[in-house]
Amino acid sequence: MSDVTQTSRFGPHHISAQGGAQLINFRKSTQKLGVVAAVAVAALMLSACSSGSATDGSASVAGAAVGTPIKTVTVAAADWNGPTYENIFVAAKAYEKWINDQGGIAGHPLEVTVCDDKGDPTLTAACARDAIAAGAIADVGSFSYNAYVNVPIYDAASTAILGACCNLSAVEYTSPNTFQMGNSPALNPAGVARAVQDGCEDIAVLELDIPGVTDDTNIIFSNIAKAYGYEKELKFIRVPLTATDYSSVVAQATDGTDCISMFLGENNISGMMAPFAQSGGTQTLYGAQGNLNAVSTKGYEDLAGVKNSVVTGAYMPLNDAVWDDFRGALTANDAPDTFDYSSLGALSAWSGYSAFTQIAESITGDITPESFLAAASTTVVDNGGMTPAIDFSKTWDAFDGQYARAFSRQVTYMKIDGTPVDGGGWIDLSGPMQGLAP
Repeated sequence: MSDVTQTSRFGPHHISAQGGAQLINFRKSTQKLGVVAAVAVAALMLSACSSGSATDGSASVAGAAVGTPIKTVTVAAADWNGPTYENIFVAAKAYEKWINDQGGIAGHPLEVTVCDDKGDPTLTAACARDAIAAGAIADVGSFSYNAYVNVPIYDAASTAILGACCNLSAVEYTSPNTFQMGNSPALNPAGVARAVQDGCEDIAVLELDIPGVTDDTNIIFSNIAKAYGYEKELKFIRVPLTATDYSSVVAQATDGTDCISMFLGENNISGMMAPFAQSGGTQTLYGAQGNLNAVSTKGYEDLAGVKNSVVTGAYMPLNDAVWDDFRGALTANDAPDTFDYSSLGALSAWSGYSAFTQIAESITGDITPESFLAAASTTVVDNGGMTPAIDFSKTWDAFDGQYARAFSRQVTYMKIDGTPVDGGGWIDLSGPMQGLAP
């Protein structure tokens, strides 16, 4: 096949007809950030547009960034029949424009490529290979259910995976090239910790059925419940990733329970709200930041379970002053208002790129995948409080090193509107995750 040019409502796009992932590179231009919404409409394949030559690290300067672009890739699933994470792309592109308006990174423009893997592991791998071929310094702020296929590809190319919110697979927690900034695997089990503290006596756990993940996460759920004094067995109910009918799982979750902790995505929670309301459920709901939110509960705000709900967070809520630049960048770029930017995905993308900038600007000499990986491995990330301080030099040896790259195991609690619970702040769950009393 030959390359073609396709015109959409966002203007002409060059589509390389080489096989592989849907690699979308929105180059610096006058287009507004609404262009990112095209991810779910058209698949654009990028062939490498410029060399991946190294850049020299020096302090950022005011004014327009110049010189060879510093390239990155951000991977997520946007256009498929599972949970969509297109807001990650919006956040990544917002950071690109914002940092370039500040003078770039070490004086060089940041060039972010976003790649929609459509939930297909073959495309996930292609995203990584194409990014490496194009000269990407790192994979930043990505989230994919298939990230396990990327890790060995990046490992072989000495390329870092930085800023993910939520590691899932074993290899993501053990590869020396991965630098998660979220608090998985603590995030979802933290809901049970809060539920027990709130006095819940019969807790159901609605959880996505993710092969190789759910069983291990359930150990942490149970450990945390025990650590906080819950003496019963948790009621685990599995939900298929691509579920569309939630009547059965909701019926199970509301049978004989007073609280429901949810290891579910935003789309899943949205899908369960109607049958939950129809069942007359009054259970208090607990769920993760960006999943249990105003989008997933829209139209059901008056339900007791929603009013009393508690959100477990890996990041400070979006209304916190630490996100002023992010909110300003979204507004300045007319970001689509159809997405939730308080989500784990969007916040991890922005904070991941913030960390990327910190690490890149600490490098003396050429900024290459190798030099970036080396620098990241000794960095303590200070992002002004978006997350706790994260020391990438200290791995976690609990569970025989199964979660070695779980650098942050702290959680903050909030309401759906971002109001802190019990004053906010960070709570370390390292002990309770192992069944130890807090």
